[in-house]
Amino acid sequence: MAPKKKKTQLKPVARGFATTSVPKKVVETPKEPETPEPQDVPSTSVEQPNAAAQGQDGRTDATALSEADQALQNLVDKFQDKVEKEVVRTIKAIEQERRFSETLTRLDLDPGFVDRILELALEYETSESSKSIDEPEEKVLLRLAITYGVLRRLGFTEARVEECLRSIRGVDMDEAFDWLHLHCSEEELGVQQVSVEPRTPMTPRTPRTPRPTHLRSETGSSLSSWSTPPSPGSRSSLDVNAPVFVPGRKHIDSPSSHTHPQSGSTDGTSTPASIVSDSDGARDSLRWSPVEDPNNEFVRLKLRIMDLTVDRRPDDKADAAFLRELQRRLQNIQEDYLFDQREAEALFKEERSKVEAASLQAKLRGAQDLTPVKPPRPRAKAAEASEPPSRTESAASTPDLFEGEDDTPGGMFGLLEQMPETETAENGTTIQIRDLALPKHWSGRTPKLMLSELVRKSDKYAVVSYACISGSSRAKRASVDIRWDGGKTQVWTMEDVACYDQTQAEQYVATIALHALTFPNGEGFAVGGSANAGSQTSFRLLPPLFRDVWDELEQKRRLDDNGTNRAIWAMLRSILEPKLAQIGNAVNRPLKVASEAKDSGPSRHSDRSNDVLSEQIIADFQARQASPAYQEMLQQRNQLPMAQYKQDLLSLLEMSQVVVLSGETGCGKSTQVPAFILEDQLLKGRSCKIYCTEPRRISAISLAQRVSRELGEPAGAVGTGNSLVGYAIRLESNINRRTRLAYVTNGIALRMLEGGSGQGGQGTAFDEITHIIIDEVHERTIESDFLLIVLKSLLVQRPELKIVLMSATLEAGKISNYFGGCPVLSVPGRTFPVDVRFLEDAVEFTGWKVTEGSQYARRGKDKFSRNKSRDWTEDTAAGEDDDDDSGQQENVTLEKRYSPATISTVNLLDERLIPYDLIIRLLERICFEDTSHTTYSGAILVFMPGMGEIRRLNDMLTEHRAFGAEDQFRIYPLHSTISSEQQGAVFDIPPPGIRKIVIATNIAETGITIPDITCVIDTGKHREMRFDEKRQISRLIETFIAKSNAAQRRGRAGRVQRGLCFHLFTKVRHDTKMAAHPDPEIMRLSLSDLALRIKIMKVNLGTSIEDVLSRALDPPLGINVQRAVSALVEVRALTSNEEITPMGRLLSQLPTDVHLGKFLLIATLFRCLDPALTIAATLNSKSPFLTPLGLEAEAERAKLSFRVENSDFLTLHNAFASWRRASGNGIARKFCKTSYLSHQNLQQIEELRQQFLSYLVDSSFIHVDRAFVKELSRARYGRSKTRFVTVPPDLDVNSGNTAIVHAALAAGLYPKILAVDPLKGEMRTIGNNQPASFHPSSVNFKRRLGDFGVNHLCYFTLMHSKKLYAWETGPVEDMALLLLCGDAEFKLMADSASIDRKVRFRISPKASIALKHLRSNLSSILAAQFRTRSLTESQLRWNEIAMMILGKVKLEGPPQLQDGVTLIINNRT
Repeated sequence: MAPKKKKTQLKPVARGFATTSVPKKVVETPKEPETPEPQDVPSTSVEQPNAAAQGQDGRTDATALSEADQALQNLVDKFQDKVEKEVVRTIKAIEQERRFSETLTRLDLDPGFVDRILELALEYETSESSKSIDEPEEKVLLRLAITYGVLRRLGFTEARVEECLRSIRGVDMDEAFDWLHLHCSEEELGVQQVSVEPRTPMTPRTPRTPRPTHLRSETGSSLSSWSTPPSPGSRSSLDVNAPVFVPGRKHIDSPSSHTHPQSGSTDGTSTPASIVSDSDGARDSLRWSPVEDPNNEFVRLKLRIMDLTVDRRPDDKADAAFLRELQRRLQNIQEDYLFDQREAEALFKEERSKVEAASLQAKLRGAQDLTPVKPPRPRAKAAEASEPPSRTESAASTPDLFEGEDDTPGGMFGLLEQMPETETAENGTTIQIRDLALPKHWSGRTPKLMLSELVRKSDKYAVVSYACISGSSRAKRASVDIRWDGGKTQVWTMEDVACYDQTQAEQYVATIALHALTFPNGEGFAVGGSANAGSQTSFRLLPPLFRDVWDELEQKRRLDDNGTNRAIWAMLRSILEPKLAQIGNAVNRPLKVASEAKDSGPSRHSDRSNDVLSEQIIADFQARQASPAYQEMLQQRNQLPMAQYKQDLLSLLEMSQVVVLSGETGCGKSTQVPAFILEDQLLKGRSCKIYCTEPRRISAISLAQRVSRELGEPAGAVGTGNSLVGYAIRLESNINRRTRLAYVTNGIALRMLEGGSGQGGQGTAFDEITHIIIDEVHERTIESDFLLIVLKSLLVQRPELKIVLMSATLEAGKISNYFGGCPVLSVPGRTFPVDVRFLEDAVEFTGWKVTEGSQYARRGKDKFSRNKSRDWTEDTAAGEDDDDDSGQQENVTLEKRYSPATISTVNLLDERLIPYDLIIRLLERICFEDTSHTTYSGAILVFMPGMGEIRRLNDMLTEHRAFGAEDQFRIYPLHSTISSEQQGAVFDIPPPGIRKIVIATNIAETGITIPDITCVIDTGKHREMRFDEKRQISRLIETFIAKSNAAQRRGRAGRVQRGLCFHLFTKVRHDTKMAAHPDPEIMRLSLSDLALRIKIMKVNLGTSIEDVLSRALDPPLGINVQRAVSALVEVRALTSNEEITPMGRLLSQLPTDVHLGKFLLIATLFRCLDPALTIAATLNSKSPFLTPLGLEAEAERAKLSFRVENSDFLTLHNAFASWRRASGNGIARKFCKTSYLSHQNLQQIEELRQQFLSYLVDSSFIHVDRAFVKELSRARYGRSKTRFVTVPPDLDVNSGNTAIVHAALAAGLYPKILAVDPLKGEMRTIGNNQPASFHPSSVNFKRRLGDFGVNHLCYFTLMHSKKLYAWETGPVEDMALLLLCGDAEFKLMADSASIDRKVRFRISPKASIALKHLRSNLSSILAAQFRTRSLTESQLRWNEIAMMILGKVKLEGPPQLQDGVTLIINNRT
């Protein structure tokens, strides 16, 4: 209960009022410290003793402030606390970031590059701010104040900070940091980089971050901003002429003792008699300072022990435990290596005699010295001379030889002369003398004790010492000296205030120091009072008189701080005013221009100047109808089933905006429906523009040519000024202003919906369209499904628009419901019966056999099987990216009518392979051997999966003794990449006696109709776009067709007569394993490309990408949409708000994975396009490397021979480039055989290269001449053999610099990055920190991480099986990551930079600002080039430096353009 009782007793005095009567007290009770807000004058009406001082300082109370000062004071009152809190928070954050940055990987930049970059930055420095000031003035002023406070607190000078804030356009801190790092010298920044401590001056003990100080050292070389004397009467400062202070010997006080200095010096110098090393009344916190001289420490300890034993005072409260501690310490000193027993004993005798003599002099001083002092104790022993008593108890109650019985503070000297109220110092300063005696029997805490506790709490190694500076004066003045760990020293002195005795003086100066440390003066804003005063209540524990002193210090501090802060706020307002004026002018101008543009804004383009009068339209078409050519074609058209439904279709279109037409194969819908609508509109004299969309380019071309002929136009008239019909495909447009009917691909139709595609660059090209016909809707391509979404939105915006949806196998009801129950028109086809046969029938019919050793036979996965034969072909060798978990093929049970040889062959045949030999045998049987089937041999259509298979079969047929004879057979390959002229040849009917064989992909399934086909051989496979889960991209994958595809294929044989079809898959597969319909592409593809198309559409489709796609006929899964959007945001194709970027517009025209698309764009700008095309094409197709069974080791050695720079990506390009050279020498197949490469896959890679290159040309991202475009078209659409296209030389300059290629890869693939830790021997993804390993197919498999020499690797494929495997990897330089990837954050004051907070580096100050400027300029350069804008002179110079750094080029000599540059090209292994 005792502590509780003591607490209740202290409560009354904690309010700050003096409750003890003290004789001769002259200081009245000051204001209460609980004042919530700092004011120039306290709100209390009690008179203050320092009112005169306020007048002397020029201070006035709040009511006397001028209007301007009052406005500033209002800012101080309103914002100062908020500013201070934010500044302290920011400073602490900077310090924490600096400590963290010391653990980061260091990134260095050549000083030569740093200098060159900074020179460029200063040369092209602009005052443009990245952010405009669009906030209220008060908010901006608050931000400016925070910036100012942080900069000043960091140690930047007032002049430099003001220059910075006036120079920058904005007010943000980062902008200021940028300016300072750019303009300040290394010396200035070097100081600032280690001075990030907040306003706590008591913690300068970390040598790594010493705070820059202007405090006075032991030599008194400078003044302390924290040692301003707190005199209420006048402003004072440290005496710079004071003698050098030399600390004396270290003494240990008893827990209740205080210290007195020796006063015997008459020359004005003094030495401290003790150093506070333990707190008053706090034995538990006893600490010992390090021993400098063990002999002196021995003397000090022995004197103290004698003071507690032989000469112990009755009131000494030191207990036995404290004495034992002293004795233990004395024993430790005697064991010190440097201790000398004889010397120490001699010193002890000498000091003991001095102490006794000093004690005797102190007793007699009253009679010998005219300066009255507080009398010492009568029982002065030797130890007391070294450690004079500082206990007020002894001063107040211990009897003295010369003391009477009265209780006056003066004792005996009170009888001689009263202490004057003031005295004059030698330098003329008037010194106010105050009596600050502690109350009798005071048991509370004293200022010295509280100061000691505060210092020790902040720095346990700090030393506090006191000294008398009053010389021979009767009134005593003291100084306190705090030596912090690290050597910094702070000193406070009494310049114009003195006390009755040394004890009072020490307590007074301790109060000043305690106040100064509680409210330290920092750089910039003063504390202001309210921010910290409210939380500082420890002063209430002080004795009453010292609480009054504290209140006086507080009042003066608040007045001074308010004045200081008002001046700063005035300066900040003067800085802000011109900034706001500039922003206002800049904002007004664009608004004016915008308003003018709005007033004269464009209306919908409705210029119909090219239209003629209705009568003319009717007359022109009637003349066309009368032509013989038209009448001749009309007879053929009337024989088609569609002719009977012409009026039904036109009537439905008049009544409904949307019509669904379900027409079977051969009904003539693709040619007749558009022609019917065109003829109807022309006969009615209406101006029309009809667009019919097709999924394939060959369909658009062939249909346009057919309809043109049917309208009576001559051959080759399509797209001319005399034709009503035109077509448009990628890289080729035959549409003019007279065109009324246009066949276009789905991709072209979508591009017409982009903004600015209309005439004059206004609106969209769809604005002028009157009728839209969507053909082949049943194929459910991603583009056709998206067109349905767009058209559904257009119907609302354009009520006059008419839409026809056509398909051969369409769920008409589903489409009709999607468009609100629109009418459906069904048209029957015109076909003949088709004899359908399957694989078992073909084998039985031809007698073809497969043995176990055949290349078409299934192989097991056991070791015996793998080593059974070392003879291999490209078909039997496994690709390195083939799936290992493919399902086991099951045996088929056939009917009894099939021979055992047929059953054996069917079950032994590997159904994944194309049986080329069986196809040849079928052709031979049909054409030559079986006369009953000869009637089917006039025109045969063979369906193959892709161009590679078409080439192979074509080669086999041309080399055949019979089929290769041109006088008997015409062989036509048909593929989307074949030229338009060659594609058109398949429709020609050969002369009598010559038969036709067409080898086609699924392009001939529904898109086009070859009229004379009588026999179909169907391999049952096609390549379709699917999302590859392993590679996380959409790519062409070979799969079995669906039942609906099979029906379409066999239907091609029954157009002119009874037909024959051989499906080369079993009937069991057809009936039990094949899907009824193929999945819509929107459900099985990556949606990234579609998401970009949505954002560039001029049509308002929905609020977000997910919202738009949710309106599809079959909405994709939400997770797939989110995955697509995330990928686009990752590569910066979309912003976080789903706004499309300039790069996103380019990527929308590159139908590939967005990461690879970005890689291609960056590589084009970096002029290393050739390897980039190879890498992107390979990653979009199959690997060229093969691994034959039993030859794994040989294949691996062959692959490693192509390894380049520990990079799978460059290894792929090296293999392709080697094959390209071998092809030029005519030894391609031999080279592939010896190098274990797939000739077919390499051909596909070259085709994809050419496709990507054409996309880049088509998007106008690459500017080439017409000759190059023609060469590219010939190579892409040439027949048979592969033709190579050479990348333009100016885009291939840096292809040999592997560092630049890998930089482009990093920019494109980010965040597909692995962090390498060689010490731990592990790699981790930067996204989710998952451990990863090299896949066995990688050239880096089993390679030590320490051999890479980099901290990061990029990857493309990451797949989890036994481990998380990275398939393709390559090294990435840290510099490339920092300059090209993610969102970089440069923390200049913390010497660190981070990328998306995933990858972090430590960078020196100047290099950091240099790289920040370089990255910013490089980003603007890339953005300009993505907008296809030319670069300015400054951008060219920035680009040159960036390429040199990314390409690891060394600088030589002064920074001249390209002079003295050495290109470092890494050697290939």
